[in-house]
Amino acid sequence: MLNPSINRRNLSRGARTLIAIFAMCVLMPLAAVQLPAQNAGRFSGVISDPNGTPIANATVILNNHKTNATQMTTSDAEGKYSFAGLPAGEYELRAMKPGFAEVFRLIGTLDSGHEATQNLTLQIGSVNDEINVIAEGGPKDGAGEGVQGAVPAGVQGGVAGGVTDGVASGGPTKTIRVRIGGEVQAQKIIEKVQPVYPQKAKAAGIDGTVILHAIIGMDGRPLSLRVMNKQIDPDLARAAVEAVSKWRYQTTLLNGEPIEVDTKIMVYFTLMR
Repeated sequence: MLNPSINRRNLSRGARTLIAIFAMCVLMPLAAVQLPAQNAGRFSGVISDPNGTPIANATVILNNHKTNATQMTTSDAEGKYSFAGLPAGEYELRAMKPGFAEVFRLIGTLDSGHEATQNLTLQIGSVNDEINVIAEGGPKDGAGEGVQGAVPAGVQGGVAGGVTDGVASGGPTKTIRVRIGGEVQAQKIIEKVQPVYPQKAKAAGIDGTVILHAIIGMDGRPLSLRVMNKQIDPDLARAAVEAVSKWRYQTTLLNGEPIEVDTKIMVYFTLMR
């Protein structure tokens, strides 16, 4: 301060301008780096099973429709997942884990600086289950009337009702029912009775597919069977119901608890001509 040789005059206008330009060149890149972090969006949620129990280690994939950029993460022990630093845009969310059916969700526009939440429930996975019944048959004369006739109440109510009444689980046991996308895991069947091709249908040259709606009980026995395609030949329907009612499955467990399975079984009756 006491040095008389120091120039204490005010900065010139040109010097002040140069200093201002230099400061802008230094600070603007820093602001550009920090701005996306401040405006980035966040997406999170919880993955659960049909009972509401969190699913750990589920794979969760988030895809940006505009940029086609994909991010992937896994759910933690509490079923939670999250994505951070997301630019604004529309996203598609997918979640999957072995043993469960894959889930897709189309997410609306995620705005910058906002947080969105999407909880997902994974249903039990499934594979196709079917059985073929093949026999030699005669001419198809008169087959039209048999195919067009609706399944009588005796097949639908009597046989299906008998299955329901005969093997329904008793007592106050809590029932958990899970829908399995119209199919059942074939490898869980431990006893599969082959349907017998009805003689009357063979003689008339009638074939077709019987579609059965079935509820497999917690003890692996069919609780109910219902013919879904009412226009199928009644003899074919009766043969399918009588055989499938004797099928036995391993008990399906969800988190160690037995569950009922709502599914569909295809029985194909085919004539070799």
